[in-house]
Amino acid sequence: MRRAGRSARTLAAGGLFILASSLCAAQQPAMERARMAALADRLLDSMAGHDAAKAPLASEYAATENGQPAALPMMVLWRTASSVDHRYYIIDPTTQQILLIARAREGDLDTLLFGRLKLSGNTLSEIELYADRSRGNGGFMFDGSGPAHLPDAWTRAITAQQRATRAQLQQEARSIFDPSVPATAGGEGCMLMENGRIVGENPEVLKHIMEGVDVAKLPHLEDGSVAIPCGASPERPTDQQARSDLIDEERSIAVSIAVVHGMVEPYLATTPTVSAYVPFAMLKPYASMLAGQQASGKFSAVPALKPMEGSILVVEIHRIFDGKLQGMMMLQNIAPIGAGTPWVQNHP
Repeated sequence: MRRAGRSARTLAAGGLFILASSLCAAQQPAMERARMAALADRLLDSMAGHDAAKAPLASEYAATENGQPAALPMMVLWRTASSVDHRYYIIDPTTQQILLIARAREGDLDTLLFGRLKLSGNTLSEIELYADRSRGNGGFMFDGSGPAHLPDAWTRAITAQQRATRAQLQQEARSIFDPSVPATAGGEGCMLMENGRIVGENPEVLKHIMEGVDVAKLPHLEDGSVAIPCGASPERPTDQQARSDLIDEERSIAVSIAVVHGMVEPYLATTPTVSAYVPFAMLKPYASMLAGQQASGKFSAVPALKPMEGSILVVEIHRIFDGKLQGMMMLQNIAPIGAGTPWVQNHP
């Protein structure tokens, strides 16, 4: 009897050990994500506190602010940001990278802050930050408070069964700036976001730059513009050196970071006129539409920006679940013509 009792106790103890081990394994991903997020928090807290010495830096680290290499104590954000809130982290424990999106307050103004971090143990070895302070910084759309009210597609919790696999997300990331790679179709109700807000386009402009789209069937926004649906255009910009290795499996998100070259063109469908960044890959229909507007004489007395070449850093983020593209977001920061990025060697 004693032997049987010992065997029963041994089996019970073994079962408890297996259960405890399983629970520990299940908790490990959450603990790792929390550890990584805490390091990002410390960086942003040091920014808001104007004290770069409190950032968890590696003994040797690489860092840029709007593409300019600099030590953290020399960066503008560590002088001007009074707070950094509404933080949204896309976390990849496999590559030890984080994509951060947040609102930075600079005086009375909201600044859209985004960037990529790479960890080395419990320190940060790479810090790539971008600050959009106006529509001009981002190319067209802008809402510095955007991270405070992200649509449900970005904040909704999903089950493991709803998520895409890492391999599927990696393919999606590669497809963003490579039309030869198959992309996921957009889900119903998915709308493109750009620099903190849903992209709204003038209906007449949209008819020219997206041929074959039934504008009447698209959602109309409060300002009278039309929301652009998610999806990969065959004419989308390409970048053979796009960085597509940041994958958040828990949130089922794929990220790709590229440099796109194009033109800053006048946008005449507003009063006063503004401007819009147009990639070379999408310039032909836009130029045709603009020529028609100018020939009409309707805008001849309105001051408009002369077309000028430029380059733009683009972080494009796709969220996939239930087999569809449910969220599509672009974060952009304009740079001078021909600019590349210090994060990619020999970038054209």
